[in-house]
Amino acid sequence: MNHSPKIRGWKRRVRQLDQWLEKYKTPDLPGPENRTDAYVKIWIDPWFRLQKRNPPAWYFKLILDRFSLMYDQWQIAFSHASYPFDLQLWLFENNTIESELVCTRVDEVGQQRNNYFESCEVKRDFPVKKFDARTFKSTEWNWSLFYAGNHYFEKMDELKPEEIQNLRDHGFEEKIIFPGKSNEDRHFWKPYDFVWVGRKK
Repeated sequence: MNHSPKIRGWKRRVRQLDQWLEKYKTPDLPGPENRTDAYVKIWIDPWFRLQKRNPPAWYFKLILDRFSLMYDQWQIAFSHASYPFDLQLWLFENNTIESELVCTRVDEVGQQRNNYFESCEVKRDFPVKKFDARTFKSTEWNWSLFYAGNHYFEKMDELKPEEIQNLRDHGFEEKIIFPGKSNEDRHFWKPYDFVWVGRKK
C-alpha cells in the first residue's frame, strides 16, 4: 500500500532529492593545509529558504535515506585523503531542516570532534519511529546527544549592557571562555533543540 501523501508535485519533490544526492555525494576534499569542514545541508526548495521550515515527516525519511547513501560515499572518498577525519551526521530532533552531514579533519585516526554543540546531561532514547526509514536504520549508527543552542558573545558581538540583561532575562546561561587569554570573552547561550550526532558503526 502506498502511504505517500497525494500532494501536488510530490513526484517532482522526490526527483529534487535525487538531484541533491547526485550533486553532493562526491565531496570536495579540502587540501591538507585547509582545516575547513566539508558539509552538506538540506538545500532543497521550498524548505531551505531564508525562512526555513520542516519538510513533512514522510519526505524527511526520504532525505535520511539519501543522507545514508551520501555518508557511505563520503566515507570512501575521505578514506583516500592524506589526513584523518571525523564524519558525522547531525539530526535535529525538532528542527529537522537543520540536519546535515559534516566531515572535519582531526589530528589522529579515531579521534572524534564533539565541540560543535553543548553537552547534554539529559537521558533520552533515540527517536526510532520518527527517523527510521527504508534504508536509514538507526541501529547501524552510534549516537551521541547534544543541545543545539543560540549563542552570543559579549566582545565578538559587541553586546551592550542592556542586551546582556535581556539575554539573562530570557534564561540564557553565561560562562567565561578562554579565561586569562587575549581572546577571553563572555559566552551566553540557550538550548532550542536536541541534536543527535551519529557515526556509522
